[in-house]
Amino acid sequence: MGFVRKGICLGAAALALLTGCGVRPTGIVDAGEPATGLTKGLRIYFVSETGLLEGVTRPDEAVREPAAVIKLLMSGPDESERRSGLTTLVHRGQFDVTGGGDKLTVRISDLALDPASVNDRNYTGQLVCSLARAQAVLDKSGRIRPDDVRVTVRAVPPEGVEQEAELGPYVCSDFLK
Repeated sequence: MGFVRKGICLGAAALALLTGCGVRPTGIVDAGEPATGLTKGLRIYFVSETGLLEGVTRPDEAVREPAAVIKLLMSGPDESERRSGLTTLVHRGQFDVTGGGDKLTVRISDLALDPASVNDRNYTGQLVCSLARAQAVLDKSGRIRPDDVRVTVRAVPPEGVEQEAELGPYVCSDFLK
């Protein structure tokens, strides 16, 4: 009797293995777009040929303060990014970044900005988005996200031009629409 029971059990186990778990093959299923969201690490923003801001990663760049990203913006896109049509509008100037947490102010000497100008808007966007991302990366608590950071831009025009312009405060998403 024991031999028959073992044979029945082995037969049932073999039958279960051959029939699988009852899930039938479905073929290819379209799951939609890939996951999106913020990448980790430093990103700086350049202007594309179409006039839109585009973020590029700088994983090897270590910044110790938000103002350091302005030097990266001034150095412009790398060779492959230039071939892709990216450029920088931030070329020169004296910059002073103050504040902390989720509020920064960047003061730019010898510059007059016109908020109605597309180039000036992209210039401002490059600064706002790059500074906000740097501030979020520098936040060791992990609580500050780039779009939590509000950046005010103060353009101090050269002598003879009427007055200082204060733009903002802005968040990065104001420029990515």
